[in-house]
Amino acid sequence: MKLFQIFIFLSFSSCSYKSLLPPTLAVVGGGVGAVATGGTPMGAGLGAGLGAGAGSLLLLDKSKDQSEELVIEALTKDGANALINAKLESAKNNGFFDGVLAEVYGVLKLCVIGLALWFLIPMLYTHYHAKKNRDGK
Repeated sequence: MKLFQIFIFLSFSSCSYKSLLPPTLAVVGGGVGAVATGGTPMGAGLGAGLGAGAGSLLLLDKSKDQSEELVIEALTKDGANALINAKLESAKNNGFFDGVLAEVYGVLKLCVIGLALWFLIPMLYTHYHAKKNRDGK
């Protein structure tokens, strides 16, 4: 019954199914990877990564199709003015600075993860060895 309620909620919410595609394929890929490798976490992680990547690629293909539809519609109906407006709209959505900012955010995320690991790994290592020495093993 609870599963049915969740399905109804998702059906009538304003959430797009496009945004659910990468996580859904990541879960499916993780399950398939775990089953294929005998339950190892490495296989599950690899499958989940491949599933999420496939979902992202499918989303990119769909957005590309939508921009191509705008161009074709502009050429058939309004001519050059609508084509120019469609290209400008596409440039607004996929502009140069958006790409640069996405790359900068990616580098910043990697730096934060690296910094967290830089602090956490020595702390965990020291804690483990202090506990080992305290217990006398």
